[in-house]
Amino acid sequence: MMCFLLFDMAQQEVVKKQLLPMLAEHELTPVAFNPHELPNWPEDARVLLYLSDDQISELLPCATDKQWQFGFLPHPNAVHAIKGGGVSSKLLQAVEDGLNNKARSVDLLLCNGRLVLNSVVIGDVFGLRPGGAIEGVWAKFKHLLSSGRRLGELVPKRYELITGNDEKIVTAAMGITVVEHGKNSVMGRRLLPGSHINDGMFHAILLAPRSLMEMYRFLLSSVFHRNSGSVPRSVGIIKTASLSVRSNGGMEYRHDGCEICAKELVFENQAKRLSLVSGRLLAIEEGASDSKEQRKIQHLPSGGAIEQMTKRPLSWIAHAATDEFKELYQALRENATPSNVFLTLMILSTLLASVGLFANSPPVIIGAMILAPLMGPIISLAMAIARQDESLLKGSLYTLFTGLALALGFAVVATWLIPLQQVTPEISARLRPNLLDLAVAVISGIAGAYAHARAALAKSLAGVAIAVALVPPLAVTGIGIGWGDTGIMWGAFLLFLTNLSGIVLAGAVTFLVLGFAPFSRAKRGLILSALAVVLVSIPLALSFVQVVHKTKLIKQLEGRLIDDIRLAEVRVVSSRPITVSVKLVAPRPLTASDYQNTKRAVEAVMKQPVVLEASSSLRLQ
Repeated sequence: MMCFLLFDMAQQEVVKKQLLPMLAEHELTPVAFNPHELPNWPEDARVLLYLSDDQISELLPCATDKQWQFGFLPHPNAVHAIKGGGVSSKLLQAVEDGLNNKARSVDLLLCNGRLVLNSVVIGDVFGLRPGGAIEGVWAKFKHLLSSGRRLGELVPKRYELITGNDEKIVTAAMGITVVEHGKNSVMGRRLLPGSHINDGMFHAILLAPRSLMEMYRFLLSSVFHRNSGSVPRSVGIIKTASLSVRSNGGMEYRHDGCEICAKELVFENQAKRLSLVSGRLLAIEEGASDSKEQRKIQHLPSGGAIEQMTKRPLSWIAHAATDEFKELYQALRENATPSNVFLTLMILSTLLASVGLFANSPPVIIGAMILAPLMGPIISLAMAIARQDESLLKGSLYTLFTGLALALGFAVVATWLIPLQQVTPEISARLRPNLLDLAVAVISGIAGAYAHARAALAKSLAGVAIAVALVPPLAVTGIGIGWGDTGIMWGAFLLFLTNLSGIVLAGAVTFLVLGFAPFSRAKRGLILSALAVVLVSIPLALSFVQVVHKTKLIKQLEGRLIDDIRLAEVRVVSSRPITVSVKLVAPRPLTASDYQNTKRAVEAVMKQPVVLEASSSLRLQ
């Protein structure tokens, strides 16, 4: 095989002093590049190119018919050819690869008829720029800050793309990166793990965040994360053999680093047109075949969202267009209607919860939680408050109060029919709510709203229903009414109000963050919801203080020695009067005076009179 060196005359001294000595032991003919006349070399000749990006772009489309085998060398002005060809930046290594590696047929990508060596970048793509990784935490942090400063001024542009299969895609994006393959960059290896330089296809990667929050998440991911194959929500990917890109008012783009303007960009991939001797940084698979066109564009803005996004810079929170949550809104309106199914499930879940409470059976109560349909109208109420939708608000409240009345009524009837009047542990557990219960309600409200907004997460709603447990407190309230016990009634109903207010506020805020309502519209409803939570939080805070106090007292009493008697399994079982249950472990049978001494010691610790419920256990050594 005959070998030649085609070099840049401007680099003649470097070629003479550095490059030719490396090639001295090889039969290789050096020739200066003349753009107006190509050498008459035989087919399958190996030609090493020590040329700039511009010279390579001019040469290759004209020389492909010669069927020469091309290898790139690291010319100082061939940055994009080096990246695209996976060439080592060390001259000696590049020479070894160019002479020894096998030549393979690869694709050529053209943009408006001009060869693309590495990439075409349209608009602002930030972390989607081709190139190597940013090394060092401080360098990554500085890159993140510099990128973040410009975000508040940038406005997404409307783009119209037509793929090789004549699929038309209209969206709004910050920018687009077009690359032949993803083997030579961190960005490509992460987003395009299945790309090849010889599969007849190329890739367009669109950066289309809907908000500043989404953009910052993308920047953090692009700078610090390396999980291969994951596609961020703000990114769309098109794999095709040809593509046209248009935008209103034309486009400014960078073709292998050169700034150019155009009204339309036409990309064409010429399959296996070039015989390339790749560098050691680019792996070319022998068996890569033509692929089908692929589109990962499900998260790209569409419909009314495009017009909203192209009018102004990105807002902090994404605002969904009406057509994007039409199905969700329809589902929430259905949830706000007291249908026969809702009424039936409300009655059955209440009866099931009442039986489970009397039987002290957690599995039965959990079944009632799953069966209960109350979460639907409460989430609808949260959306109504966020969007200040009067009709949805009235429907949600009517359905909610209908379910509330049914639950209380059937719980009272069940209490009258069941001849038991004992406060079981399951009933007692719902009589003293505190701030922890409010935290559960808030988290459940976030989860419920998010699961409704994301259809793929609908299966998680059962877990949300179990976590927030709406029907059991109503059943306990009905039991309190049936028994005529106001303490039970108000304690359990406070737990229901805690769940209700926490879910509504958290759900409304979640819908706001997800972009289903602007803050200006949601402000009034959020203030009223927050006020309700504050009012409910007052007795919850007092109860939480009592819980903390009891926990401290139990910790002081647990394991305490009174003479030769050790206190174990200490519990505060009642507050009015304060009743302490304790197990006394001693090496001898206990007398009445031992119990009295223990009671006085417990009162000394708690600094108040107590009712002591004590059992004893004999420990022999």
